[in-house]
Amino acid sequence: MSCALLRGWRRLGLALLVLWGALLGVMPAHAHLMAAQKGTLNLVGDAAFLVLSVPVSALLRVDDDRDGALSKAELAAHADAVRAQVLAGVQLLDAGGALPLQLVMLDTAPPDSTPTAAARQLVVLGRFQLPTRTGSAGEGLSLRLSLFGTEASEQQQDVTITRQQETQWLRFTPGRATQALLPSAAAVFGDYVRSGATHVLSGADHLLFLLVVLVVLSAGWHWRALLGALTCFTAGHALTLVACVWGGWSLPDRIVEPAIAATLVGMAAFDAWGRWRTPPARPGVRLALVFACALVHGLGLAGALADLSQWAPGSRAMLWALAGFNLGIEVAQVGVAVLAGLVVTALQGLVGPQVRQRARQFATLAVMAVGSLWFVERVVQAG
Repeated sequence: MSCALLRGWRRLGLALLVLWGALLGVMPAHAHLMAAQKGTLNLVGDAAFLVLSVPVSALLRVDDDRDGALSKAELAAHADAVRAQVLAGVQLLDAGGALPLQLVMLDTAPPDSTPTAAARQLVVLGRFQLPTRTGSAGEGLSLRLSLFGTEASEQQQDVTITRQQETQWLRFTPGRATQALLPSAAAVFGDYVRSGATHVLSGADHLLFLLVVLVVLSAGWHWRALLGALTCFTAGHALTLVACVWGGWSLPDRIVEPAIAATLVGMAAFDAWGRWRTPPARPGVRLALVFACALVHGLGLAGALADLSQWAPGSRAMLWALAGFNLGIEVAQVGVAVLAGLVVTALQGLVGPQVRQRARQFATLAVMAVGSLWFVERVVQAG
């Protein structure tokens, strides 16, 4: 046997040993390697080791007796077809395309009580060779999973991604079949800046609250005071977001949604009351009210951060995500404030100075009316 051939066999044997060594931490005594709809992808050096449990109903033309399960005999008879479907349905992607899954091992996962019975889950083990041409191995990767079963419980796959001290938990669904793996801090930060800005600009509740806060423009406040009010609003819901993300604190939507509508009515009523009060309320009172309302709005925004559960609590990725999300909110709020100020200033030049007072009255009445309607609707729906 030639030296080259011997080296080839040694490399193959070493790869198999490394693969099984990486899997020992998830292997119980029985062959039941992974819970249904679960998986792990462990990035070690220039390789990624996969263990995945997929539903048999995701595979086509392999269940001969159509009992919804896969027997050892059926797996042996259709091994090539099963392997081809697994290779097409589980792909690790980089900038150059899909990386092949190597050293693929397939086994059924029957119940522990009947180890010889047909199984509704197929366990997949394999290894990806990571490229190094674009920098450090393991960077710029995405995982694509499209092996979803026919039952409702089989329409998701939970995969744990690890690389040294980094951990990421991902949930794949038919609508979210491709996801980035362990993105850089800059990528996480940028994505959540956009997410925060989008949630401000697309949320009617948030925009209406901004509208009632922005009536300070017509009350003679300076831009510095307006910026302070917006920052106070950001700080309030940022505090709630941190409590929800790290502390696991939350309230049901049947309470949160009416409460958000109530903040619109309350803020508009405070503004209407302030126009008749002598002397007017101090700016600090308004800022305190804005902060209190922001705490409530933060509960609604927490739903936008549901995917933060993919990061370990306190990890750098989670910190960057929270910072980016709140910065995006602040940037969008300032942008809306600037746009509103320019519109009011332009109208004042066309109509006259009275436009400020009319705009303030209209905004107060409109927000109070819409907020009251939403409050009633949401209370009724919650009941």
